[in-house]
Amino acid sequence: METGLVDESVSRAPRDPLRAVRLLTTVFAWLGGAALAGNLLFAGDGVVRFPLAGAVVLLLGSWWVWPRHDGWAVAVAEGVVTAGAAVVLPGVQPVLAFLFGTTTRRALHGGPWRYPVKSLVALAGYVAGLCVSLSRLERADPDVVVAAVMPLLGLVIGTFALHETVRAVRSQQAARRTVGALLQATPVGLALLDERGTPRLHNLRAREMFGWDDTAEATTVPCPHGADITRCRDGCASADGAVEVEPHDGLVLEVHTSPVEQPAGPDHTVVAAVDVSRRRLWEDALRDRAERDELTGLASRAHFLHLVREALALGPVGLLIVDLDRFKDVNDADGHEAGDRYLRAVAARVTSALPAGAVAGRLGGDEFAVLAPGFGVRDTVRLAKSVLTRLNDDPEPFGTSIGAAVSEAGAGATELLRDADTAMYVAKREGGNRFRLFRREMGEQALARQQDRTDLRTAVEDGQLVVHYQPIVDLATGTVTSAEALVRWQRPGRGLLGPDAFIGLAEETGLIVPLGEKVLDTACRQAVRWHAEGRSLGVTVNVSTRELSTPGFLPRLERVVAATGLEPGRLTIEVTESVWADEPAMRSLVAVRDSGVRVALDDFGTGYSSLSYLQRYPFDVVKIDRTFTGALGENDRTEGVIRCIIALADVLGARTVAEGIETPEQADWLRDAGCAYAQGYLFGKPADADSWNTQPAASSGS
Repeated sequence: METGLVDESVSRAPRDPLRAVRLLTTVFAWLGGAALAGNLLFAGDGVVRFPLAGAVVLLLGSWWVWPRHDGWAVAVAEGVVTAGAAVVLPGVQPVLAFLFGTTTRRALHGGPWRYPVKSLVALAGYVAGLCVSLSRLERADPDVVVAAVMPLLGLVIGTFALHETVRAVRSQQAARRTVGALLQATPVGLALLDERGTPRLHNLRAREMFGWDDTAEATTVPCPHGADITRCRDGCASADGAVEVEPHDGLVLEVHTSPVEQPAGPDHTVVAAVDVSRRRLWEDALRDRAERDELTGLASRAHFLHLVREALALGPVGLLIVDLDRFKDVNDADGHEAGDRYLRAVAARVTSALPAGAVAGRLGGDEFAVLAPGFGVRDTVRLAKSVLTRLNDDPEPFGTSIGAAVSEAGAGATELLRDADTAMYVAKREGGNRFRLFRREMGEQALARQQDRTDLRTAVEDGQLVVHYQPIVDLATGTVTSAEALVRWQRPGRGLLGPDAFIGLAEETGLIVPLGEKVLDTACRQAVRWHAEGRSLGVTVNVSTRELSTPGFLPRLERVVAATGLEPGRLTIEVTESVWADEPAMRSLVAVRDSGVRVALDDFGTGYSSLSYLQRYPFDVVKIDRTFTGALGENDRTEGVIRCIIALADVLGARTVAEGIETPEQADWLRDAGCAYAQGYLFGKPADADSWNTQPAASSGS
């Protein structure tokens, strides 16, 4: 019988369990029919025996031609035959035989309506014929009556039992077919193993999974420790959970086992195998994604830190932190796709410089790291030099700052990373494109710098920042026309600090944004107060490139101007030439100028000077750096450069302001050369608004 399972103990399909019963029943029914027909022809009374015998023959013919057909016509014909035969035959035994044959045949083949309902017709015919026969007798012999009636009780009980047996067998067959369909449809491979590990039963899915050949006898089920899971000494067959096996390339199975007790003989084992190949691929992909940086293919931050902790548990560790010096410029100027290519190229260079056993990772952004297990100070320094040299190879050198650190006894991953990071920032502050090995005093400096960050944040929030103003003088008239706002930090215990002491830290920590907004607001309010006092003075405020490149700069500027009531034309935003290397900052600067605020270019000629930039992005003011004005009188070349700057500004429609003027001779020369404005100690040092004098401290002789 088809069950969906392949039985390895037999070579042919199982036989129908009702086949023998059906054959015997059919033979018995035919013999009973033939015997009845014979008795009717040779032992019956009257001519009616002949049509009755013919009817029996026709019934036998219908059984042959339509073995499964059983209409009411057949049932009625059987009833007529049994009734007539019971009347014309001298004995009822042939009739009972025929009745037994038809009834058992119907019980075996028929459905609910074939048996018992249709069988009642033949039984009724027999009883009717028997009654007619008995009525002809003057006195019925009780023994004869009992002998004629009692077999009917056995017939009813026996056929009912046969009918129920057939129904039970057919229900079992239907259930087995259903189970077989489920076993074939399930994606789970199922097998029953004997004590030798040989599959006795299995579905086709198991055959496919374990690669059993259809033409050969099935072999065993493997486990991670051998070819037969039932003989595994590591207990795979009795494990509480599943075990994973790879029976052939590309296929990963999760195998579950359960013992099956046998009434006699050794226990068998049920095996259920689930294909988890796709799940394994997903898990591997997720693991790789978690352990690998998607952009560069290096170890991810989380996985790299895990590797650092593992390495520290085994012994000394060397660690490098590699940070790109000018990656922001590349990203802003050439776009993020170019930045991604840049990072991938750096990752490839770093990887190519690693010795065996070292691992590179990307910690985030433009920061990379190298782990060197077992490296001491000398090897770590040699590795840092190798990585730096490789990154500076032609044709495209990458400027990087590298911090190196070596683990100390008892140090953890956090401390080691902190030390390497501290050394990296030292290398960056020293100009970049170099490496530095961590020393203990660097840690002390880092702590001091951390304190500086905390104090600066407090200064911004608590009003420790003050603004001083330096006059800007019209060289033609000698009068003060505006003032440059310069921020100072009144730091407790340290006195008044100039911007060089904290502006870099403010940019590094992001505090430059709130700091710059406070200075801008203070300067604008002071310019409004001067105007209310009758002093028609403008104000110049320095803005860093980083502050200018933040998305919210223009809204902040417009909010301050609107809140203070200052006319936009009386405010000048002063920037350095580094703004040209920052595309977002340049876009912001153009928007600032479009709003009516004036723009000044500070330190012209000392950085990214370019005539094309001046032509594309016009400025209202060009400031001549003190490195040029301080050299006046030393050589004709410097004077020629200053004249060129003045002439260039005049052509572009900008006014010039000379910085760092300390002597009347410098002021006179600049006025004669056509410079419009100047500032410096000659006219006044930066001072707070209360003590600031709008008249120049010294005269230029005009």
